Amino acid sequence: MNRGITITNYLVNGNPEGISMSYVSNWTGQAIKIPRNAFLDTKNFPELNRPGIYYLIGSKDENPDEKLIYVGEANHLFERITTHMRDEAKSFFELIIVFSSKDDNMTVSHTKYLEAKILSEIFEKSGFTLINRKDGNKVSLPPMVRDEMDTYMDNMKILLPTMGFDLFKPVLKDEKQSFMPKDENLILEVGDIKAQAKLIPNGMLVLQGSAMKPIATPALAPTYLKIRNDLIEKGYVKQTDKGMLFLQDYEFTSPSQAGAVVLGYSVNGRIFWKNSIGKNLKDLEEEKISLSMGKD
Repeated sequence: MNRGITITNYLVNGNPEGISMSYVSNWTGQAIKIPRNAFLDTKNFPELNRPGIYYLIGSKDENPDEKLIYVGEANHLFERITTHMRDEAKSFFELIIVFSSKDDNMTVSHTKYLEAKILSEIFEKSGFTLINRKDGNKVSLPPMVRDEMDTYMDNMKILLPTMGFDLFKPVLKDEKQSFMPKDENLILEVGDIKAQAKLIPNGMLVLQGSAMKPIATPALAPTYLKIRNDLIEKGYVKQTDKGMLFLQDYEFTSPSQAGAVVLGYSVNGRIFWKNSIGKNLKDLEEEKISLSMGKD
């Protein structure tokens, strides 16, 4: 059963554009969002004078549309981030997000474990280019401690989107959030093109092994065409002896976007995506609405 979560935001100077702190109820962790211009004001913050994880966020000088992110860990957050402010290679960042602990129980082993986990899970489709040159240091923790850090990571994934940064791979939620059973795939099949997907809270996840039509029609919207080209360029989709196939799961914002990219022409995804017995999304949704309203 999914339970509600209380998140508290504290504006340090009463300014929503300034330093803000975020907390999850009954969690010893904490997050702080700091504009670069205000960072030196945090020198005496206890949250910055202890171990933790940090994200440096900004954009490329020569191309402001390209968003960049650097992830690191430190035994002393303020000192480490100050060294980055002096580093020309890190001059891109204008925003800092740090995660530390309200108590003194977080150690360098914990932060190194989290750093490696973050770098392995940051999702390219988040819109940010990760500029780290290494994957982090693999750290072996006792099972109990590892579970504690995995819980810390889960809370980090909850807080970051509320701060405007949804950086991680989509996770399928409980089936009660959707009118589709959790284990049932949706199918789009036109000619020799067959794709499978699952509904997720933020759209649709097309699954590894799904086919994509090799050539798009000239009428395909430029936005969808760009997604197709990016999928191929970045290796999400490749030509195989079985045709153009998704080599890993990929998240789309809607069933129609997913259908258009797969088929190479615009479609109504709520009609084209169907379950195993041929009912399309429109009909399945209508059934759910009728049941919720107590109709036959």
